[in-house]
Amino acid sequence: MAALALLSLPILLVGWIIKGVTYAAGWLMNLYERYRARKRAAIEAELDRTQAELRGTILGLADALGMEAHEARKALIRESYRASGQLPDA
Repeated sequence: MAALALLSLPILLVGWIIKGVTYAAGWLMNLYERYRARKRAAIEAELDRTQAELRGTILGLADALGMEAHEARKALIRESYRASGQLPDA
């Protein structure tokens, strides 16, 4: 009976080692996934900031372009009245 217990000891040790290695591997994978999640969140935050900045730039340029177009229309209307010799109706 003691011989059987001694023969089963290496099998138990190998099982414990395998269990410890799989636990350590799982812990390392969780650590790596948390790292990737933090990195992904930082990249998404940077993209959000860049998107907001670009949106503001685009809206500012569109506003400026709209103002320039309005002034150009006014100037064109003024010139057409001046060329025709008519006065605009008030």
